[in-house]
Amino acid sequence: MGASGVAVKRLVIVVIAIGRVASADELSPPYDPCRDSILDPVATPVRNVAIDAQRGACLRDEIGTGLLASALIDTPGFHGVLAGELRLGGRTRIGRAFELGFGVRVLRYSFVQNAVNKVTKVATGPITLTAARAGQLGDGARVALVGTIEVPGTRYDQETTHVSGELTGVVSAAMTEHVVLHARLGALAATASSAGGRTHRFALRAGADLSRALGRRLAVAGGADMEAGWYGGLDHVNLRVSLHLRFTGLWRGQIGMGIPVGGEERTNAILHLGVLRDLW
Repeated sequence: MGASGVAVKRLVIVVIAIGRVASADELSPPYDPCRDSILDPVATPVRNVAIDAQRGACLRDEIGTGLLASALIDTPGFHGVLAGELRLGGRTRIGRAFELGFGVRVLRYSFVQNAVNKVTKVATGPITLTAARAGQLGDGARVALVGTIEVPGTRYDQETTHVSGELTGVVSAAMTEHVVLHARLGALAATASSAGGRTHRFALRAGADLSRALGRRLAVAGGADMEAGWYGGLDHVNLRVSLHLRFTGLWRGQIGMGIPVGGEERTNAILHLGVLRDLW
C-alpha cells in the first residue's frame, strides 16, 4: 500500500472515531440544570422590596430566611444610607409546571446621614407573592415565566400606598455536568401615592449567572445584571459573586455580594446572607 493509501486509511479511521463520539453525545441524556438546588442563583437585589431578586427557572420546594444589607455612601465624608433587613420566604410546586411563593420583610433598619441630620428608621413589611409557570426545552434546558407582586397595604407606613412588581422570563441550562447557566429578561414597575402626589417607576432588566459545582456540597457563581429606565437611562450593571453551600441533608447556606457600577444608581454594595431548607 502506497503513502496515499495509508493516508486515506488513517482519514477513514479518524472520521469513524469522530462519528462514534458524535453518536455517543447524541444518545447520552442532557444534563439536568435543576439536579441540585446549590446551583441556583443567590439573590443580591438592588431595588426596594427585592422585586429584582435573581432566580433560576427551576421550581423548588423550600423555605428560608436571610439578612440583606446595602450601603450608599457619598465621599468625601460619610453622607448616605446604611440599611439592613430580615426577610422570610418560601415557595412550593403545584403539580409539575407551577410554583407559588411568598416573601415577608420582617424588619428593616436604616440609618441616613446628610450634612445636617442623622436619622434612623425601623419599619416592617411588605408582603410579596410570587408565581411561576415552567416548561422544558428539547435540549434539557428549563424555561419559566415568573411574576412578583407587592401586596398593597402591608407596609408599616400607611400614609403612602405602595405597589410594585416584576415579570421576568428565565432560562436555566446545564453547560456541563457541573456548570449551569441562568439567564433572565424582564421588567420592573413600582408606584407610590399619597396626599402629596404620585410617583411611577419602570425599568427593563437583563442578566445572567454561571454556577459551578465544586464537589457535592459547594457551588460558586458569578454574573451580572443590567437595568435601564428606573432613573430614565442606564441605572446600573450589578456585578455579582456568590457561594452556595449544602450544610447537611436538606439545609443550605448562601452568601452573595452585588456591586452596582455605571449608570445613575447610587447604591455601592449589596450583601446577602441566607439559610434555606429544602422541604422534600
